[in-house]
Amino acid sequence: MRCDALDAELVADALRIAGAEGVAIEPAILLDDDADFTYTERFDVPWTVRGTVPAPFETAARRALRRHLMSLPLHSPLGRLRVIEVRPEQWSEAWKRFFGVLHLGERTVIRPTWEQYRAQPHEVVIDLDPGTAFGTGQHETTRLCLEALEGVVTPGCTVLDVGAGSGILAIAAAKHGARRVRACDLDASTVAVVRENATLNGVEGRITAAAGSLGDAWPWPRTSPVACAEVVVANISSIAVRALLPAIVAAVRPGGAAVVSGFLTVDADVMVRAARRAGLREVTRHDGLEWSCVVGRRAEEQR
Repeated sequence: MRCDALDAELVADALRIAGAEGVAIEPAILLDDDADFTYTERFDVPWTVRGTVPAPFETAARRALRRHLMSLPLHSPLGRLRVIEVRPEQWSEAWKRFFGVLHLGERTVIRPTWEQYRAQPHEVVIDLDPGTAFGTGQHETTRLCLEALEGVVTPGCTVLDVGAGSGILAIAAAKHGARRVRACDLDASTVAVVRENATLNGVEGRITAAAGSLGDAWPWPRTSPVACAEVVVANISSIAVRALLPAIVAAVRPGGAAVVSGFLTVDADVMVRAARRAGLREVTRHDGLEWSCVVGRRAEEQR
């Protein structure tokens, strides 16, 4: 449920008393434009509190929780208490009810394998089923990056996908004509997912996936992370993007492009300025409803 930031701990305690085995407080954050790689918690925006309660969570227990919440000395009214039953074994089937063919940008189409779709000559179709790795095309940041890649990936170029998740951005780059794509993610379990999805889309020969990131976690010891790709895309958290921006820009070849996302629109101007300080030129922001994407180019080498 959503609540005033000052009420988050009280709400979390109420969930624990109600039997929650795990409670998470998710603060709203604001990037600090005056200090590198730092952020502050926002208290003018509602925070989110989530709890996991063993089933069955009976009606009487729900009523008791609501009564407890109403009795708390809160600063502001609470948002709606939502109770959702989660059955892990039904993950795939549940997603099928909400996951259909998606049209993104001017040419990109995401198709789950159980859906029939006849592609138009100009369209690039990515076959992708939902799974535990981030990146199905439904989240705004993924959509924004997919749309941005249409404008910066050229036939025969090389691409680096940092924080690859499901591999959707790497696959899109390959299908838009990239001859070689490196995809890395700190979560080693997603590497197999990237490879499976690349094979599903027939681009496994052009995508190399490995566990790691830029900097000390660079997973390809025989290759330098400096100027390693014409296009570098990173759809990760706002803090991680800000921290990695110098390395992201360094990874772009002169004249190449960087695409970064994972931050809210309220933080987009901060990210634009950070991108320019890191060395990008022609920096533009692309806004969705709540999330944004920033695209910029590294200057050509002086001759």
